[in-house]
Amino acid sequence: MKSARIGGNPHRLRERAYMPTGDQLDAIAKGFRALLEQGFSLPDETRAWVENCEAVKARLPKTPPKAG
Repeated sequence: MKSARIGGNPHRLRERAYMPTGDQLDAIAKGFRALLEQGFSLPDETRAWVENCEAVKARLPKTPPKAG
């Protein structure tokens, strides 16, 4: 049995198919935040990472606040 193969480098094709790395990390941070809010215990390093992500997002939002 032969299998169809998509042309090109499979590593590059997968790389392009995934969400951007920053969006992936954002999703992971949100998942950890949800676990913390539900009372789950996470390692200190993970909590510190989530807090750092939230601080960066607060300091440097994707869209600047509207002047007004």
